[in-house]
Amino acid sequence: MHKKLLGLGIILAFFVVLSGLAHALPITIEEVKVDGDVVQTGVTNILEVERGQDITVRVRLKGNAGAGTLDYVNLEAEIKGTDYKDIISDSIGSFKVMEGVSTSKELTLKMPSRLEQDRFKLRIRLEDRDGVTTQQDYEMQISAKRHQVTIKDIILSPENEVKAGRQLFVALRLKNTGQKDEEGVKVKLMIPELEVSQTDYVNQIDREDDENDQVTTNDILLRIPADAETGIYTLRAEVYFRDGDDFVSKDVKVRVLGEEKQQIATTPSVVKGDEKTMLFVPADTQSLTAGSETFYTITISNSGSTSKSYTVSVDSMAWGTFRVTPSPVVVVSPGDSKTVNVYASAKADAPSGEQRFLVTIKTDNKILKQIPLSAVISGKTSDVNGVKLETVLKVLAVVLLAILVTIGLIFIFSRMMRRDDEGNGKAETEPYY
Repeated sequence: MHKKLLGLGIILAFFVVLSGLAHALPITIEEVKVDGDVVQTGVTNILEVERGQDITVRVRLKGNAGAGTLDYVNLEAEIKGTDYKDIISDSIGSFKVMEGVSTSKELTLKMPSRLEQDRFKLRIRLEDRDGVTTQQDYEMQISAKRHQVTIKDIILSPENEVKAGRQLFVALRLKNTGQKDEEGVKVKLMIPELEVSQTDYVNQIDREDDENDQVTTNDILLRIPADAETGIYTLRAEVYFRDGDDFVSKDVKVRVLGEEKQQIATTPSVVKGDEKTMLFVPADTQSLTAGSETFYTITISNSGSTSKSYTVSVDSMAWGTFRVTPSPVVVVSPGDSKTVNVYASAKADAPSGEQRFLVTIKTDNKILKQIPLSAVISGKTSDVNGVKLETVLKVLAVVLLAILVTIGLIFIFSRMMRRDDEGNGKAETEPYY
């Protein structure tokens, strides 16, 4: 009885194997290359990769004899055996494979920056639209580069913004992701637009998986120039290792608050754009309730000898939306002025308090000026149709003031241009601010 059961089991297993072979996709995986190196089955392929970077997997395949032309074939490459939630894979779908003809396909796998040095499995899988598959696995040993340092984080103090003339403290969190200890690591910080830089050194970072393979640098001081204008600047961190032969870099944005922001909100200000343009802002701070809208007036005056085109744009902010009227593009004739209104609308769930944003004025595709504006937001009003008389009067006063200043500027520019004409070719007189 036992012999009969054993024989029956062998027969069933045989048919299962035949069934599996019969339903295999008739395509042969001829060769697989990872970053240009051929990998083999049945052995452990040692792969040195730079984690956090892309690796290229190139697969050469051919349709088996008698298979004809196979349509709607999908190819997938996947690394198995990691403990990361994100799947490391790539795929190419719906291509043809012809009988006896070799074809190559290229896929890209993104290697996580925290991937450990360990053994993994690279699976190459072919599948048609009916679910018939052919796959091949390759044992891979991920080996880190001998020398590699990673910038994990850039820590700023103050964190959100720094005032012009103040100090910005910067610290880097570094990790050695290589196989060797690193000594004398050089750290250089710079803000090229402000022409400031500073350098420091880290004595040693132990190799990966040792106790001290991560370090935080000392606070490095960058002094922001007192005349720095309000804006968002790029801080670049460069880390040099392996006796300075290799380096990595990382950029972060730093918001600088210039001196012009310290002006009294209700005091009109004249902003110098360039030697031929002046920008007049009657009030750079407005009050509004959540769910409502207000506007800021900007007058652009052109004292040059030719017409200029100006583009007005507003940085997007999570608390509200913005629009520019009558148009975000303004053409101003020589000796003339034009006014645009920047409307700020606070969302219903906008947080209370002062919220800042930047208005950027460009000409000839270059930034002429970035004007910081503020909105002081209060809770949502209970009566959306009730507009206080005081608010209406304030708005009318701002508009009237803008008109009067515009007329005054036009009068000044007209006198300046007339004086230039009387000078019989003398150099242009600098505009009065």
